[in-house]
Amino acid sequence: MTERRKNDDLDALGLAADITRRDFINTSLIGSGATLLGMQAPGLLRPASAQVALPHVDEDWTGYGGVGDYARANGNTAEVVNAAHGIRDGRYQSSIHDAEDTGETFDTVIVGGGFAGLGAAYTFTREAEKSQSCLLLDNHAIFGGEAKQNEFEVDGFHLTAPQGSNGMIWPPKFAEKYGLFHRYWYELGLPDTFEFQEVTGSQQQLAVPVDHYTSMYSGRDSATTGYFFDNDQGGEWIINPWTDDFKDAPLADKVKQDLVRLENYYTPPERDDWEAWLDSMTYRDFITREMACSPEVLPFVDKAFAAAGGGLGGDQISAYTAFEFYLPGARAYTNRYYEARGIDPGDVHKVMLVSWPGGNTGTARHFVKAMIPDAIAGGGLRDVLWGKVNWQALDRPGQQVRIRLNATAVHIEHNGKPDKSEVVNVIYHKGGRLYRIKARSVVMASGGWINKHILRDLPEPHRDAYGQFYHAPILTVNVAVRNWQFMERLGISAAQWFSGFGWYTNLRRQMLIDGRADPLDPGKPTVLTFYVPYLNPGMPLQAQTVAGRNQMFASSYRAIEIQVRKQMQKLFGMAGFDAKRDIAAIILNRWGHAYIAPQPGFYFGINGAPAPREVIREGYGRITFGHSELSGQQLWSRGLEEGERAARQALGLT
Repeated sequence: MTERRKNDDLDALGLAADITRRDFINTSLIGSGATLLGMQAPGLLRPASAQVALPHVDEDWTGYGGVGDYARANGNTAEVVNAAHGIRDGRYQSSIHDAEDTGETFDTVIVGGGFAGLGAAYTFTREAEKSQSCLLLDNHAIFGGEAKQNEFEVDGFHLTAPQGSNGMIWPPKFAEKYGLFHRYWYELGLPDTFEFQEVTGSQQQLAVPVDHYTSMYSGRDSATTGYFFDNDQGGEWIINPWTDDFKDAPLADKVKQDLVRLENYYTPPERDDWEAWLDSMTYRDFITREMACSPEVLPFVDKAFAAAGGGLGGDQISAYTAFEFYLPGARAYTNRYYEARGIDPGDVHKVMLVSWPGGNTGTARHFVKAMIPDAIAGGGLRDVLWGKVNWQALDRPGQQVRIRLNATAVHIEHNGKPDKSEVVNVIYHKGGRLYRIKARSVVMASGGWINKHILRDLPEPHRDAYGQFYHAPILTVNVAVRNWQFMERLGISAAQWFSGFGWYTNLRRQMLIDGRADPLDPGKPTVLTFYVPYLNPGMPLQAQTVAGRNQMFASSYRAIEIQVRKQMQKLFGMAGFDAKRDIAAIILNRWGHAYIAPQPGFYFGINGAPAPREVIREGYGRITFGHSELSGQQLWSRGLEEGERAARQALGLT
């Protein structure tokens, strides 16, 4: 293909025809980003544990971040990635002794500003003495971890979409009763009921879900979903194929039968040890061996499994994770689980997933508001969701909890032997300099992937346990479109496909906040969210997770933008979609360790050995651990619970 033809193709997708040298270098980062994304198994070219030695990435790699307080914090930005890789590679160690001592000593230092860290800090405000002090160090430009939002201004509308953490169990009166929802909801003064917007201006009778996840697999009735199948003519759409057992889908009869049986007709074996039994095998083994389904059904569940919380497809992940996320086959144990605990399964089925406009960002902001009231302007629900952050209020001397942003912990160790030390030295990087503070206790609410590098006196049993934690990346792409008439013409509110970039997206009915919401009219702008896992089936678990991260981090913003535009043009072009005309903006949110990828034995151990998460929960010296991975699921509610537990452990040490 000639250079002129390449430029014409890019221009048709809405990209500038001229490619500057900087664009070319970024697109070609670590080979070609687009090519690397399409490779089946780049990890096979190097040792399974090897990371790509990425060069120092810049803001062009991060790409456009939108508007508002989150514009500099779209996922793992260049600043965050460079700092994290510096820790991993030991780049700070030679300068540790030169760190400037701030003279500060805190009763508790919390590392990590996601839900685990916020839960630990909130527990501190409720249970510590008023005279005790707490500092939360967050390596991002704004608190929340993966609970952040992207904001757009498109054709006069202010649009909001989640960056990562998204979905909460609703309503509280059912969810809390059965341990499915966190009790802090009431303490934060959040509402008991919500109203949800309806579609306007459409000629179609479309079912539109109120969240992003349910319609991916377990709740298909909530969406009118089109399944796209490639063919020689470019592709065809089959609408809601589950309603007629995939009658018109271009699939083999055996695959159709297995998909139906996988969904509806499975009676699990009677076992008292069914939880440990599920944890003894992969989800693939469960589907193909225990249910005797064809391996050809796996493409229909693997990406849903990964995006819902498994991190990877089912060939390496514990089947117990599939139960936890209510996936086909394994969900047959749900009633048994609740009946064994004296719970009416009928009530459990009354709960649903809902989402704030910006995902779980709304809940994270309420925690910060509760701890530091003037940290967010205003006081009503709309104010907390979108009010401006008062940056100076977060880290003021004298207040019980302080939040220090853009502060990356790089070196933590006890001042002496952990079992005898009375203080922990904490060194962090901020603004190009290293600083030293002291803590009487430390809560590691950051992920295990970085904790094992930061903690310089981590005991061998803990280090060995962390060696059994594997993490998979997720890329969240938010595409602001000027309209979604192309979806209305197809008669769909959600789309699923099985080749190319991504795999699923859907419209969403937002909750009304003060009677208002983003528009849900086919002629008006909206945001389509794509959760993109990186799957390399057939490779060992560690190699899969490393290969996925290498693929995601090695690709420039431009390389991924091209893929997004090409994929959307392929899917929706037949319905009048024009990438150049209809796409207003694209934001990438890279999460390198988005999900714990629990292997068989992660939850209940193997051959009598303790599960690795239980070793980490014990802590050591004056350091405790509270991060969501310890539950086997990187969910916001689990993060809160782990952070709360770790904070209580820490308070017992002060």
